Amino acid sequence: MADLSNVMCEFCKVGYHAPFERFEKIAVTPNGPAFLMRCNICGSLWYETLHSARQVEPSEALKMYPEIKL
Repeated sequence: MADLSNVMCEFCKVGYHAPFERFEKIAVTPNGPAFLMRCNICGSLWYETLHSARQVEPSEALKMYPEIKL
């Protein structure tokens, strides 16, 4: 994955954590459950599952959720 840390906000540089109000749910995998979340401050994309969350690039998000528009 490319280094996106230079475009991330201070919150996302630390990781996926509260305040969660800054995230917008933009896609859902119901049988996961898994969610594609976008930070409303910096636009970073995060793939959240029941056990963890990781940052994803737009190209990876589009492979997982081809129906979304970024």
